[in-house]
Amino acid sequence: MRTIPLCILTYGVSGAGKTTDNGYSFPNALYIAARGALLPLNHVCGYEPTQMDINYLDDVTKLLLKLEKEGMKFDAVVCDDFSYLAERTFERIAKKHINNRNKFAKFDEMNAIALEFRYTARNLSTHVVLNCWEREPKLEHGKKGGPALTGRLVEAIPALCDIVYRTGFEPLRKPWTGIYKCDQDQGSPYIMKDRTKVGTTLGVIPMNLGEILRAAGYTISRLKGLEWQEEVVEKVAQQMLQNGGSQDVQIANSFYQNLLTQKIDHKIAAWTMRDALDRAVIRRGLAAAQSTFI
Repeated sequence: MRTIPLCILTYGVSGAGKTTDNGYSFPNALYIAARGALLPLNHVCGYEPTQMDINYLDDVTKLLLKLEKEGMKFDAVVCDDFSYLAERTFERIAKKHINNRNKFAKFDEMNAIALEFRYTARNLSTHVVLNCWEREPKLEHGKKGGPALTGRLVEAIPALCDIVYRTGFEPLRKPWTGIYKCDQDQGSPYIMKDRTKVGTTLGVIPMNLGEILRAAGYTISRLKGLEWQEEVVEKVAQQMLQNGGSQDVQIANSFYQNLLTQKIDHKIAAWTMRDALDRAVIRRGLAAAQSTFI
């Protein structure tokens, strides 16, 4: 199994499902998020995450260094709405430089703070996940679309990351329409990449970072008390693979009902079937891609 921690960045429009996917994928993470931002983790995923509300990016860097020095106890650190965190940091810096004749001073300070965070995140002993809003391409200026960040950070922050996915929707995909896109065509107007090769192999991937990383050889922990999920997910996914994609819905519904009869909360049952479906889809896609050379 792979052990080198990853830096992951996802970006897209608000409401695309990034926060909920983080909750499903990293239940034992530390979440850096504004008050109320993680309500989906309670109402959809069915648990209360470990959360801290920190206003500025340099303070997050200090916290990460402190946690690392004390011995990191989280298997991921998720910065929810990283664009908002960066925006608030830049607003504070801009106020400080309001009378500065050097109009670039505020950008230089913001870049320095962001690059220090980047260095710290890159060397952390656990996964770091950033989710961002989306910035449209400015092709007339030679700039691709990507995470909504100030100035050069649109490219500098993704440069540190091992995975950069853009969110999207696939209406025919039931019951979860959210997807990640990873198009590395040189002509793509958006920044995307995946050093694990799962995303670049498939191009379009279920919005499930946990299952993507498991497919890439990483061990991603289950919520304490829900360790049994892994065995069920594997059993269901194997049955789906054996019976073909046309039977996925029927198999998922059957196992879902079985979990409910065992008094499993419907949120946890849905979570389990979500991972099973996505695991089967990812494995099918990788197997199909690997069956041909060109």
